[in-house]
Amino acid sequence: MKKLISFALVLLVLLGCLTACNFTQNMSGAIASEVEATPKVEEMMAALAGDSTSDAKSLMHSQIAEVSDDAIVQMSDYIAGREVSTMELVGVNVNTSTGASGTIRQEQLVYQVTLTDGAVIHLNVVYLSNNQGTGFTSFQLVLGVV
Repeated sequence: MKKLISFALVLLVLLGCLTACNFTQNMSGAIASEVEATPKVEEMMAALAGDSTSDAKSLMHSQIAEVSDDAIVQMSDYIAGREVSTMELVGVNVNTSTGASGTIRQEQLVYQVTLTDGAVIHLNVVYLSNNQGTGFTSFQLVLGVV
């Protein structure tokens, strides 16, 4: 009986070792494909490149009390008409919760963006979906070393 239990435990450990390969990459790939904010990030970058502060402000979440026009103008001035050449998702953190106030989904994302002139920037964004609406609660351009 002891031999049978020992053999079963060895098989269980061996099975666990063989099935754990590449699990994290598969999960992150699955999560990255379910990110809702990517089209909105592209829309925000197009609005900033086109110097359309009203379109950029409309993409912010209604929960944000006041969006600074100066911050949006500053980001738009930096992008200065350059468009996105490539955009790669390099960091994902998705939290979903359901409670008495409904379902809340918060996506914290980091993108590496290459602009048409070859400049590389990073975007740190937080996209919130709840019963009050959807939109960015944070949209930051990160310059320099990340």
